[in-house]
Amino acid sequence: MTSNLVIDLNKQTRETRIALLEDGNLVEFRSQRQNASFSVGDIYLGVVRKVMLNHNAAFVDIGFKKEGFLHLKDLGLHYAFMASRVKQSLREGRTLSVEEARARFTFRTDSPEAKEALASKREAQRVNIAPEQLPKITDLVKSGQTILVQIAREPYSNKGPSLTTEISLAGRNMVLLPFSDRVLVSSKISSKEEMARLKRLMRSILPASFGVIVRTAAEGMQVAPLDAELNELLARWDECLQVLHQNPKPPCLLHSELKSSSALLRDNLNGSYTGIHVNDRQLFQEIKSYLNTIAPQKQEIVKFYSSTRVPIFDAFQVSKQLKKLLGQMVVFHGGSYLIIQHPEAFHVIDVNSGSGAKSARTPEETALEVNLAACDEIARQLRLRDMGGIIVIDFIDMATAANRKMVYDRMRELMANDKVTHRILEITDFGLMQITRQRHRPEERIDTTEKCPCCQGSGRVASTIALEDEIERKLQIITEKGLLDRIELRAHPFVAAYYNKGILCRRRKVAKALHCKLRVEPDESYNLLDYKFFDFEGNEVSL
Repeated sequence: MTSNLVIDLNKQTRETRIALLEDGNLVEFRSQRQNASFSVGDIYLGVVRKVMLNHNAAFVDIGFKKEGFLHLKDLGLHYAFMASRVKQSLREGRTLSVEEARARFTFRTDSPEAKEALASKREAQRVNIAPEQLPKITDLVKSGQTILVQIAREPYSNKGPSLTTEISLAGRNMVLLPFSDRVLVSSKISSKEEMARLKRLMRSILPASFGVIVRTAAEGMQVAPLDAELNELLARWDECLQVLHQNPKPPCLLHSELKSSSALLRDNLNGSYTGIHVNDRQLFQEIKSYLNTIAPQKQEIVKFYSSTRVPIFDAFQVSKQLKKLLGQMVVFHGGSYLIIQHPEAFHVIDVNSGSGAKSARTPEETALEVNLAACDEIARQLRLRDMGGIIVIDFIDMATAANRKMVYDRMRELMANDKVTHRILEITDFGLMQITRQRHRPEERIDTTEKCPCCQGSGRVASTIALEDEIERKLQIITEKGLLDRIELRAHPFVAAYYNKGILCRRRKVAKALHCKLRVEPDESYNLLDYKFFDFEGNEVSL
């Protein structure tokens, strides 16, 4: 399988759109504005505004229009320690050395306060504990407290970001845990010997009272690159603490996560990557520089897309796939289709056979064939749209339990490669499957509808018969005024095809009559009656 990352930076809106293609098929899409200030992984100095006992949660101001949500379960054993150290640092208001700052925020799990917190947590986990004996958030969190929090889930709908005090810093091969001394290894590394080796290796290079989660990408790696990455993550944590000790006024950002493009490289880069294509020179240099730190041997796959005639997303067929795949109805398997809807509480996916199972002989065979094919498309859609929360899938009814089990196993197999935490329940007798998928960021939604290309929604259009004469009249003005003799016309693909079709095409006749060189390029972003003139370097000609 080949993977291509296509990055489109719009210079006008400063929006970055990122598409991941596997064997030419769009499987992941993200968009991010340049001024987006909240990302998963960002660390903030926040202020507790409200403590809600009935929710066992606190609302924390981090500078977003909606306060962040911090639940009791996301406090961690170190919360009291961390809150006291933040208070001390802000009260002193002086800059500490790197060593002093790290020592102040080093949490020892064998300390009396840690043992007491751990004992309280174990007590709370007893099955038969009475509700009134459960720990209360009001015992730990007070209104007005200033604390360190990290964004665990971006704001979505009418909700603010979800927060945690379990701070972590993610790298390509590991995740650093500043308030833990545990060394964990990804369960996707199947070899027990390799897991044990990585644990020994990490314990030999980790500073005291720091923990780490070793990611799958670290499998087979030696100590030198892991030690270099660990030092880089420790430097990021030290920088975060230095900002804290510069007496900032909360709420404020202490550490920003990587941009979407770099985060996608960090989490997905593997041997199958064949190309990273980007249309902005500065971003191109940033990505090459980042690759130089995580995978120097991969630098040559980064390519700058310089064409001004065809947008980068059109060149790689991304725009077309977005329109096809992100609508309410998605066609698959030669005529079958999904209906995807998003009510307030959950997502609903309805599977319909349509004309997609032409070879099936019985209704049961039809249902099985379409349902198995639907699993492939649904797994792709979950990743592409980044759907989170509860997803209910209404498969076509199957009479036999064996067939329902086959569809369930197929979905589990396809979802095994999904990096997002999820859980799949077996199909019920009513043909319903439930999936829960962790939500980290808002679902990608793209309006796949368009205004009428002729009337722009007004109900009235100029005469299309006159379009040809209008274009050629303006071409004549350009040449007669001496503005240009090498002209590029960009228009809707239908109009471009009219001018380019055939050996003795209309384009050649017009160019000969006006004594100029004429190039006609199709552009899918243009409506039927839209067109513009450019020189051969891509500069627009104004009349």
